[in-house]
Amino acid sequence: MTQLWGHRHQSAWGQSVDANGNLTDTAQLWLQGLGKYTLREIADGVTEMVEKGQEWPPTLPEFMAMCKPKRLAPYHRMAEALPAPKVDSAIANAELKKIRALIAKRKAA
Repeated sequence: MTQLWGHRHQSAWGQSVDANGNLTDTAQLWLQGLGKYTLREIADGVTEMVEKGQEWPPTLPEFMAMCKPKRLAPYHRMAEALPAPKVDSAIANAELKKIRALIAKRKAA
């Protein structure tokens, strides 16, 4: 976040690590809050944050909302594939024979 907002991030949230290299309380809180999200969800949250063009970094709850998977309307969901139909080759061949006979009859007329 510091790379995105520079001093604004540090002004809002302070340093991520202390002088000994340990995570600060704020950084630990963010770590706990974001721990339930996948890397893909966090990346999506960062993308959304950048696309919004926010001038200041979000709060943890705001960022968590950006990381939540977006629910798609039912008509946006992928349909499940139907099972392949069972084909009786004898019936299929008989029907093809009928179709060919109809085409030949039509051509003759």
